[in-house]
Amino acid sequence: MDDSFFSAPSRRWRALLPLAVPVVLAHLALAGVSVSWADTPPPRVPTVAVRVVDAPAPPPAAAPAPATPAPAPAPAPPAPARKVAKAAAKPGVEPQPIVDPAPGDVPVYRTRMPPSLTVRYVISRGPWSGNGELVWDEQDTRYHARLEGRVAGFKVITWDSAGQIDGDGIAPVRFTDERRGKSMLAANFQRSAGKITYSGPDVKHPLIPGTQDRLSWMVQIAAIANADPQRVAPGKRISMFVTGARGDADVWSFQAIGTENVAIGGASVPAIKLLREPRKAHDTRVEVWLDPQLHHLPVRARLTSSPDNETLELVRRGSDPS
Repeated sequence: MDDSFFSAPSRRWRALLPLAVPVVLAHLALAGVSVSWADTPPPRVPTVAVRVVDAPAPPPAAAPAPATPAPAPAPAPPAPARKVAKAAAKPGVEPQPIVDPAPGDVPVYRTRMPPSLTVRYVISRGPWSGNGELVWDEQDTRYHARLEGRVAGFKVITWDSAGQIDGDGIAPVRFTDERRGKSMLAANFQRSAGKITYSGPDVKHPLIPGTQDRLSWMVQIAAIANADPQRVAPGKRISMFVTGARGDADVWSFQAIGTENVAIGGASVPAIKLLREPRKAHDTRVEVWLDPQLHHLPVRARLTSSPDNETLELVRRGSDPS
């Protein structure tokens, strides 16, 4: 081989040199050898940082703000139901029903019955006026009372009460109410069952001692005053449970007002006035004047029913004995 091959590179070597240098450098780099080119750093290849960015998710829908609960109303101070009802009702009207009394809620009284007799009245109701008659018949432990009103000879109202007399006074068994042009209605006092039932409305009320009907109360209150006149002294009260034939029932509490003069056939009769005020809507205001000279039977009575203010009034005729 010629020595000139080692001393001077041939054209072929020079031609291959540009290709060989990078190859050598690559091998050195792989071998971990650092190569310096005359202290000049090789041109820096800019590093491209590749960041994978996900497509932006749509912003989450704003959650609705939690509803602020309305503050609970402050509890109202306790008040009696009757007081609230009055505020919502029309003036002068008491819509609350009255609770039936229990035995012992209403007092009972000592009584002395008037003798059997007939009392005649001038009787008026609404637009009509006529003659009335109260018949009271007592036979041992039984009684019968009847009040009739007639106008121009026609019977317009009949109240009939029958029953017994016991330790509490008059004890009705049956009361009937008959008015012209209307069917007769009845209240039945079922003493063995302790209740009052009616032929018309399907209601019941307790039968407590001393209970009266719409007619017998007039004789019962006279019997109480006969037994103890101090019971009707001014300011005193007499109470009893009273029912009609239409299912109505309530405590009637009479307050003694004092003595008033009642005009009877041109004369003036001193009588003891008692007043019962209504306690609820569609109730009855009762005024009664008791004549001590007539065994404390009414010389006058006036019953006014709300809300129409229709009045039933009885005034004793002057021809009756006193």
